[in-house]
Amino acid sequence: MPRHAESPHEQGSVFRILAVCTGNICRSPQVEQLLRVRLPLAIPGADATTVQVASAGTMALDGDTMEPRAAAEAVRLGIDDATAHRARALTAAQIEASDLVIALAHEHRSAAVRAVPRANHRTFTLIELTRVVEMLAADDAPRGVEPLGDDGVAAFLRRVVTAAAAARGLLPLAATKHIDIDDPYGRSHAAYRRSADALAEHVDRLAAALAALATQ
Repeated sequence: MPRHAESPHEQGSVFRILAVCTGNICRSPQVEQLLRVRLPLAIPGADATTVQVASAGTMALDGDTMEPRAAAEAVRLGIDDATAHRARALTAAQIEASDLVIALAHEHRSAAVRAVPRANHRTFTLIELTRVVEMLAADDAPRGVEPLGDDGVAAFLRRVVTAAAAARGLLPLAATKHIDIDDPYGRSHAAYRRSADALAEHVDRLAAALAALATQ
């Protein structure tokens, strides 16, 4: 399997995830919060000491609070600290420090890779990442990912990212389309609901696929 440019802390015991959208007040904080809740349920030992999740926005204003309707959707999905979120503008340093960048739309993926070209292999949209990891976890697929072992959660997740980067080009053409989560900002209540539900669906599917790979 080909090696790719690595994050600066590839051998560290902490795996760092960065979720990216535009304003960092709707989609990316929801993903950040959902991952913090869902990953420990899916992967033994994936708690705050081994997996750190943050978010940022390509056009964010530092310190902004979460959009009220987006925060309400997060609460509906089981998040109890949505009001604590504060927006951050995306920086190259944040990308460099991350083992995995989860973009909410293709333009956010492109922005992250433009800022840090060597992060290309560890930058995916949420939908794209979910589809690739599900493919790796499928019973009839050559998985190529060693399960969770004594080397810990961070090492396991880095193996998943490496395998996902190598397998991304094997996705069926249809699976490479429609990889954006719609931005609900300034739209109707129904748009916020659809966006949040789509995020939750893909986070749950991703967590389930990771759980399958961890215990294969």
